[in-house]
Formats: sequence, C-alpha cells, structure tokens
Amino acid sequence: GGNLLRGPALPDADARGSGARLWSRKKAPIARNQLLYLDFGLIADVPLQVRDGLVCAVMYIIQRRWGRVASLFNRLMLLPDWVLEDQETMRRFTADLEVAADAALDFGSGADTAEPRVPQLRFAALLEQLALLAPRYEFRLPPYFLNNARALGCLEGMARAADPDFNILREMYPFALRKLLLNRAGSPVLHSTVRDLVSDEKTGRLSARRALDLADVAASLQGLPRRAVVADAVRTHGGRALVAEVIRDEFRSACARLLRRTASLDGDNGAAVMRGGK
Repeated sequence: GGNLLRGPALPDADARGSGARLWSRKKAPIARNQLLYLDFGLIADVPLQVRDGLVCAVMYIIQRRWGRVASLFNRLMLLPDWVLEDQETMRRFTADLEVAADAALDFGSGADTAEPRVPQLRFAALLEQLALLAPRYEFRLPPYFLNNARALGCLEGMARAADPDFNILREMYPFALRKLLLNRAGSPVLHSTVRDLVSDEKTGRLSARRALDLADVAASLQGLPRRAVVADAVRTHGGRALVAEVIRDEFRSACARLLRRTASLDGDNGAAVMRGGK
C-alpha cells in the first residue's frame, strides 16, 4: 500500500554534475507534476475468523493443549476438509503438530511440569516444520499468512537484537487474554475458548480455581498482582459475564456436592435402622 504524491525529484545527471554533493549543498529543483510513490509497506487483510483463531491458538499453546490447537486449524483456514473430517487423520495431525511444537517452541527448564510457561518461538524451526507438514496435509497457505510470518520473524529479530530476553508470545498473551474477554464482535470461538480455559475437566462446569489459575498466569507474565488482573477483567462486559457464570456454576457444583452428601447420610441412616430392626 502507498500513496501517489507530487514532490521533489533529483535533477538530471547532466545538469547536476557531481550528483550527491549538489543535492546536499543546494535545494533540489522541483519538477512540476512529478509523481512519486510513497510506500507504506505491505497491507494484508486477514479474515476476522482467522484473527480470532490466532488469539485462541496463543492461549492453548501456553497450556500445551495441542488437540485444541489442531482443531483451530479449521478457523485458521489452513487445512482442507478431508483432513478436518477424518478422525484418524486429525489424530495423526495432532501428534505431528506436537512434534513440530517441540522443535519450534522452547519452554525452557521444567517444561514437563503442569505450570503454564510462555515458550520462546524459534522462527527458523517453525518455518522448517511448516515445510514438512504442508505437503503431508495439503496446507493452504494464503499470501497474508506467509507475509505476516516473515514480518513477525523480522520484527522479533530486531527486538531481540535490542533486548535478548524479548519474547513475542509473552507480549501477545495479555492482548490475547483481553481479546477473549472483550469479544466485541460476539465471536463464538472466543466465547467457547475462554470458557474452555476455565472449565473443570471432570465436571465440565466453570471453575473458580481454574479462573484464578488463569489470572495468576496473566499476572505473572505482566508482572502485576492478581487483583490488578481481575480488576482489569471485570471492567469489561465479557469479564463480568464470565465472573457471573463462574459463580453460577460454583453454586451448582456446591449444591450437587451437598445433595450427594445428604443422600449418602440418608443411606447410612437407613442401613443403620435396618440393622437395628434385626
């Protein structure tokens, strides 16, 4: 993208003689009606569903939930239908994706622990893994995907030259979390992802413990206290709605535990009465 402008032009070589010296000493002549092209760089239009998918992928990558990351390739518009529709192929793709992640992402020491960590992204290894996976699963790589990947690699290289500890995923995480909570466009994938992240795997209900764990990770990455992250979240409509749903599900879980406890006590008392009658 860029603009066509009317502006200064270098004089002809014959007229200016010594070239650069003349340009530096005098004001260059203005050529009337001279058109110049001012380049602003490449501008790409990334579909909204792809942007939402990338936000969700960042959150799942931190938690190393590769099955969830693989399922997002539908939103990212990178896989053909025959891969997405075949369960066995998706199983193999998920396994290959985990191998690729091990090569392209560096979680540092203690990577086998359950504590979420933000990995360093190795762009060279990422491109190598994409080259291996693309023909195997017939990836569809639109121009904006490759151009943005190249731009991110270049920008991260510049940032790490100035700060060796710079981590692009660490910078993206707070943005991704806020995007999930705001969800201004009402995206169903953002809505389902944030609730999946704070759901109890056993009951399927939203869990206050999982929500606080998510807040702790966000606080640790941003160097903020947990209360600051929670306060920032509840300022958004999506954050308030999520808190209300967590409280509702926690109340339901407490009621279910109470009912099970009551039924257990009634059963014990009934058994005792039966024994006493004998």
